[in-house]
Amino acid sequence: MDEFVMTIKKHKETIVIVLAILMFILFGFCPAIDIIGKAKIGGLKLLFEGSGLGFARFLSIFVLLAPMFVALGRSVDLKLTGKLAENFSALCFVAGIVLCLLFALVLPSGANLAWGSWLYMLTGVLGVVVCRIEMFTKN
Repeated sequence: MDEFVMTIKKHKETIVIVLAILMFILFGFCPAIDIIGKAKIGGLKLLFEGSGLGFARFLSIFVLLAPMFVALGRSVDLKLTGKLAENFSALCFVAGIVLCLLFALVLPSGANLAWGSWLYMLTGVLGVVVCRIEMFTKN
């Protein structure tokens, strides 16, 4: 187990970026909403063609932006200071999870989250764990 944790710590930057990209793909291109069990819509289609969904359509912008901020923050040298610099990715992952849960709450009746949204949230949890791996281990 210690070897596994050391491997995660060694490749932390790459793992975090891959998880952020995977989150974007899961919500944007995979089915994010299941409408009355008949139609499934991805997040990007919801964003650009989702007329009538109101605030859920607005929230889908932020759900898609959260993993983009993680990837951008890790790949570009942002001039962040203090605790924000070391916790930026974890905060973005948590924001993505919270926004996706809020997105599920504001969906109109007959619309539910599809498997892409659930995997988005699971990947976000994995992202938080990888970002804060030092907190969960003794080493």
